[in-house]
Amino acid sequence: MRKHRLATVLNFNIFLALFLLATSVQSQTINGNVRNIESNEYLTSTIIIGELNDSLKKKEFYVVRKGSFSYNLKNNYKSILLITKSNGYISDTIVISNIQKNRTYNLDIFLNRDNNTLLDEVVILAKKKAFKIKKDTISFNVSRFLDGSENKIEEVIKKLPGIDVNSNTGEIKYKGKSIETVTLDGDNLFGFNYTLGTKNINVDMVEQIEAIDNYAENPLLKGIEQGGKVSLNLKLKKGRIDFSGNADFASGLFENGSISYDISSNVLGITKSYKSFATLGYNNIGVNRSPFDYFGFSFNLEQQKEQNYFANKIIPETRFSNLLENRRANINNQFFGNNNAIFKINPRLSVKTNLYYLQDRITTNQLFQNDFQINNDVFTTIDNTFITKRPQQYRGDLEIKYNTSKTSLLEYNLRLRQENIETPTTIIQNQTDEFSTFLKTEDFYLKQDLLWTKKLSDKKALQLSLFHSFNDLPQTFNITPSLFDVDALNNTQESVFKRTFLEGKATYLGSGKKDKYTFTLGGNFNYSPFISRLFNSEENISENNFDYSKSNIFNTGVYNFNRGKWHISPSYSIRVLNQSLEQNLVNDEETQNNFIFEPALKVKYVLNSVSFITANAGYNQNTNAEQYFFLNQVLINNRTTINNLPSLKLQNSQRYSLLYFNNDLYNQFQLNANISYQKSKGNFFTNQNITENTTQIEYFFLPQNNSNWNMNVQVSKYFSFIESTIKLTSNYSISNFKNIVNNSNLRLNQDDFLSNSFFWKTAFEIPINFENTFTYEYSKSKNENQSAFTNASWQNNLKLIFKPNKRWFLIVSTDYYLPDTEKSDNQFFFFDATLRHRPKSKNWEARLEMQNITNENNFEQIQTSDISTTVFRSNLLPRYFLLNLTWNF
Repeated sequence: MRKHRLATVLNFNIFLALFLLATSVQSQTINGNVRNIESNEYLTSTIIIGELNDSLKKKEFYVVRKGSFSYNLKNNYKSILLITKSNGYISDTIVISNIQKNRTYNLDIFLNRDNNTLLDEVVILAKKKAFKIKKDTISFNVSRFLDGSENKIEEVIKKLPGIDVNSNTGEIKYKGKSIETVTLDGDNLFGFNYTLGTKNINVDMVEQIEAIDNYAENPLLKGIEQGGKVSLNLKLKKGRIDFSGNADFASGLFENGSISYDISSNVLGITKSYKSFATLGYNNIGVNRSPFDYFGFSFNLEQQKEQNYFANKIIPETRFSNLLENRRANINNQFFGNNNAIFKINPRLSVKTNLYYLQDRITTNQLFQNDFQINNDVFTTIDNTFITKRPQQYRGDLEIKYNTSKTSLLEYNLRLRQENIETPTTIIQNQTDEFSTFLKTEDFYLKQDLLWTKKLSDKKALQLSLFHSFNDLPQTFNITPSLFDVDALNNTQESVFKRTFLEGKATYLGSGKKDKYTFTLGGNFNYSPFISRLFNSEENISENNFDYSKSNIFNTGVYNFNRGKWHISPSYSIRVLNQSLEQNLVNDEETQNNFIFEPALKVKYVLNSVSFITANAGYNQNTNAEQYFFLNQVLINNRTTINNLPSLKLQNSQRYSLLYFNNDLYNQFQLNANISYQKSKGNFFTNQNITENTTQIEYFFLPQNNSNWNMNVQVSKYFSFIESTIKLTSNYSISNFKNIVNNSNLRLNQDDFLSNSFFWKTAFEIPINFENTFTYEYSKSKNENQSAFTNASWQNNLKLIFKPNKRWFLIVSTDYYLPDTEKSDNQFFFFDATLRHRPKSKNWEARLEMQNITNENNFEQIQTSDISTTVFRSNLLPRYFLLNLTWNF
């Protein structure tokens, strides 16, 4: 029955896409060529088609690439006027009278060069001028992507074709690649933490969003370093100089009568020698305006790039996982302030500072019910948790850039961060036993690096760099009553992990007429000591003490061969690796030395100006994480202890991927298709011993394989005849892994996950439009020796936008969730509304928001694994309303 349902959904999506594509085909066709009248060279041009006697009120546009075209008319015409335009050429006009249906017209169009015109950019002509292209940059006109519901610039970026935004982390991808940063009028204020800008900058401050290909922050490396980096640039509206910004004050009431707040202010300062952006805000309605996620603990882009320098949190922080948007489940009390500034001291010296402060209080009530089926045992565990998380973070960044000469640049970066998190929790276990726990985590992080760049010639450059980081991460976990001794009041688990990382390297970069290359030689050293102690008032229960060190001497290289449409990039890494693990409590030391060769290959074939195919293959040998190196048990929550059988053996992994990317802005069509496969040999597997009250997990290394397949397709098209954008997205993954549960043999497991979504957004020239997303998800977890755990769910998100005039907006949205299609009585419905007024004076606006009008108090979702089905229930922000006033200055 589930397979039938799944097939029906897929067939419906495919049928609808084909129907819309087929409907757009008209019976009148024009074929032809556009050429230079003197050289007979084929030309790229734009063709404008309209009714002869209608003064081109209704017109169609078609971009001719490489001189040949075949175009199906979208409208029926009696006689047409056809205008052909090409940069640097005099336009040509052709009239076709008494045009007939079901007929193909063949044209040869010759253009004369206009010697008085020299254009440097291509401007896309359209009824609504949405974008223009100039070399490697696409400039999107912000005003053409607004429907009245947007507040922050991130909400506009999500609508741009070819750009994807992760709704949880804010990470932005362009052309399938993560962007380097979001600059502000060309200045990199935010670095990798660009969500500071995208989450906080108001829409009214930005005129254009530029998507930049082949981005290079270091001007000395422009045209020399490997291309392919992408970024966004926000072009501010004219007049945004000296001092400008906005202040928002919103207040209202929750369902229980307590006051709801959302107060924020953004200030932009610009002079010839100074640029800054500062934000300050407080809210208790679930909004996170910082780049740090203390609700779900998802890493942002900066943290992903630096995680190799972080010590491990052996006692994990509680993650508040939820399928809903964080604004519904994040019961917070957040204060966040940030200031980013660039001081241009003189033409050769600039200083950038970034200052952060965050304080929050996140509360939640979560219930976990696990229905286990292990071997021949069937039992259920229940944990009802009441959690309060209190994170606090201080952070300062400093960047100094000094041009020691016209061809050399010296850069110094420094970061200091202190993060403290306190998490008191009350747990009712199996509806009978009550525990109180308290987790305190202190995280100090220092990072500094020095980089010198010397441009040797127009085609060659040399870089020397030194890097140092230090992370100190002590944790204390208390639980009452004791889990191990009825005579003891409580248990205390202490854990201290540190990591020091040092690296020095030299990089040589070069480019020829067609090719580019980069070679690096360097060495690094990593030292990670760990100490832990589990004890109570009666005795020491468990201790760990190890020192781990790792050093590499490495050489890497990549060479880009550019031959017409082919871009072939072989690369390699050669390392001499030394590892040492000393278990201080048992006086045992293990060492291992390895010579490692890691090849990789990337092949890109450019099909045309809007599409390409990329294939990647690579082989890696990785060391194991330090969290698998302690011998004796560590208590991590009210149920679970973990320990390891350490090993310094390497993990070998192979990865392959194939990507097709098409971003045809002219025809408003996007298609991305990707398939990837990864296989790793040599992994730490789990040996779990699970009972109704306790879970003991032992990690051990085996030279066995794990594998993962991932396939995703996304297709989007604007259909003018229904004035709508249709987008279909499908993701399917298969994971194969092994484990041991309750003294079983080594078990082979497989997790399958499928997600399909159908998106429809209208752009009617009437006061009402809508946006709807339907999503279907199916998961299946199975083991070779027992029946599978399955779950199917679906959700629908609808937003209606009423715009009776330019001053008033009404946005009504509904969200419907069915977590389990076999339990139709367990469903959730959310209803929200926002009324906005923008007077003629754009200095201020008012907004009335009503959220969770149906007052859903909790949300339930179902997850499957190879041994259980988990029902997860959490409380939500109650119904509330806000009256918001915004002042722009």
